[in-house]
Amino acid sequence: MPDPSASALLVPLWLTVAILAGGYARTRNRSAWSWFVLTFFLGPIAAYLLVVWPPREPTGRALERVVPPGEQPSTSA
Repeated sequence: MPDPSASALLVPLWLTVAILAGGYARTRNRSAWSWFVLTFFLGPIAAYLLVVWPPREPTGRALERVVPPGEQPSTSA
C-alpha cells in the first residue's frame, strides 16, 4: 500500500512543476495553458520537451510596439 505522506508530497510538487512549465512556456511564445495541461498529465517528459524545443517566433500583436498613453506612435520602424 502506498505511503500517504509520499503522495501528500508528490501531488503539490507535480502541480508546482506544471504551473512553472506553463509560466516558462509564455517566455518561449507558447500557450501557457496548453503546456500546463501537458505537463500536468505527462509530467517531467513535457517539461523536458518545453526546454529542449526551440522557442516560437513572435507573430501578430506580439510584434507591434506598445505605445504608452500620451505618447504619439512613430511612423518609422
